[in-house]
Amino acid sequence: LENDRGKLFSAIAKTIGESTSGSTLRSYRKPDAQAAYLRLKATEPLADPELETHRGTVRQEVMPALGKLELPLITAKTGQKVDVLSHSHSAASRARTLIGRSAQAAAIKRLIDNPDIAMWVEAGVALHDAHEGKNCEYCGQSIPGERLQALADHFSVEDQRLKEAIEAERVDLHATMEVLRSVTFRDQTALYSELRREWTDLGERLMIALGKLWHDLNAIDEALSEKLVQRTKAYEVEVESDVVPCRELLIAMDAVIARHDAKTAGFDAARDAARAAIEAHYLLSIREQVTELDKGIKDIQAEIDLLNSGGEGLPDTRSLEAIEQSIIDKQAKVSSSHAGGEGLTNHLRQFLGRTDLRFESGSEGYQVLRRGKPAKRLSEGEKTAIAFLYFLVQLKDQDFDLSEGIVVIDDPISSLDASAIYQAFSFLKNETQGAKQLFILTHNFEFLRLLLNWVKSAKGCTKSYSMVLCAENASGRTARLAQLDRLLIDHATEYHYLFKVLYTFRSDGTIMGCYHVPNIARKVLETFLDFHVPSNRSLYQKLDETVFDPHKKTAIYKFSNDLSHHTGKTFDPALVAETQKNVTYLLEMIEAVAPLHFEGLKLLSEV
Repeated sequence: LENDRGKLFSAIAKTIGESTSGSTLRSYRKPDAQAAYLRLKATEPLADPELETHRGTVRQEVMPALGKLELPLITAKTGQKVDVLSHSHSAASRARTLIGRSAQAAAIKRLIDNPDIAMWVEAGVALHDAHEGKNCEYCGQSIPGERLQALADHFSVEDQRLKEAIEAERVDLHATMEVLRSVTFRDQTALYSELRREWTDLGERLMIALGKLWHDLNAIDEALSEKLVQRTKAYEVEVESDVVPCRELLIAMDAVIARHDAKTAGFDAARDAARAAIEAHYLLSIREQVTELDKGIKDIQAEIDLLNSGGEGLPDTRSLEAIEQSIIDKQAKVSSSHAGGEGLTNHLRQFLGRTDLRFESGSEGYQVLRRGKPAKRLSEGEKTAIAFLYFLVQLKDQDFDLSEGIVVIDDPISSLDASAIYQAFSFLKNETQGAKQLFILTHNFEFLRLLLNWVKSAKGCTKSYSMVLCAENASGRTARLAQLDRLLIDHATEYHYLFKVLYTFRSDGTIMGCYHVPNIARKVLETFLDFHVPSNRSLYQKLDETVFDPHKKTAIYKFSNDLSHHTGKTFDPALVAETQKNVTYLLEMIEAVAPLHFEGLKLLSEV
């Protein structure tokens, strides 16, 4: 559990390190994550947008401060410089004042009714005065004195002053409108990434507001242009130059800049805070697993403490120290009761039939010697014999009551020579027959026959014969216990049982279901031909001498020979479909060659 906990922190440390490295590499390892976990105060992980913002912060470089926005300045009529919005704000009121003025004069009705003629005549009067002309430049006639006086009264000095004021205001308007067109703001790339979208949105809205203000000023200019030819009368117009929306947007943009500048001023602190937030986010993601592991570690540590110190709830309430002392005491008893290991040496000599190996007892048990030296490179058969004999000796240990005990022996003859099987059986029979329950497992049929003969003759005990049946399916390998087939109990060889396996075989079309069949078919074929063609010839030659369909004999031989021996090739899946057919061929051959023999085996298989 501690290893699992360490791996969990190592993995999350890698994630945190990658997420908080920023533009420079940062060493972040398991101890850092474990220490941070102990300091963890956050209770909820970050939302995705927050996490992305913090990730962006740790990867940013510090940017220059920007300062507040500055609008272009315009020189007012007073000579004072003011920003373009302040100047624009008063444009509407100035225009309304001019349009509300009139020139007090003897007005000429035709010129009032025809502003275009009035503008033409006014320009002509000025030209005639400039050139001291007495005649009309258009018709060449002399201009009457009363006409000149009427025109002078119409275009009076006050009227000229109003005209000049209007024209001056229009020049000022045009300059203001030109400045508004030239207003620009910083590109979004000058700000930190998390502020750029907001900055761009505000900038677009401000440009729209400035555009509306420009149109308002243009409407004022058109109203003043109309006033130029309507100077003899005063009237009102609805014009505006509202700069409040522009001001509000500028304030909002200045607030964004203030956040940018504040981040620059405290950039290191902001980046550290972002790293801490990311670190806490990922540590929270493993909190449930860590809590579960910590609980498991605490529980097991309590169990370890209990086992070390001893106490109630244990099968043996003694402390570990007391148990270790008991082991030392018992080892001394074992050494004295089996002095020299003479008994084991005699058993081993009898079992193997030779005297080169012997046991020598010591303070911690026995040592195996070969011709007086520590035995090295024991064969598998020697290891099996020593382990088996030592196990049988331990059945007499003072702490084990054989008459009340359960003894399980799994394949005690594995790796033994055939000559040692009878010795193994003899030792097993004599040393274990007093057990309350005895389980013996084996793969060897010859050893099984010895066990069956012994158990059959045993009296006053309950007997049970079982076999393990294995199968393969899509979910894996399975096994189940079944009663041992009567053919294995009643007959001295496997031949009858193997015949039954083939006789009852039905292919399911899978490799798993057919894999064992070629080997069984070969064993049955070899045994049958041994008594049908008694000779020392090869299997192929014996099969060749057997009178049966040559094509089927070829198929039988290839199936039972190639697939029951290692030929360097894997099991051919194409032959799965042939399994049932070849098994049928083999049974047909046995029936054709030895009908009475086949009929007898058939009856046994159908019981």
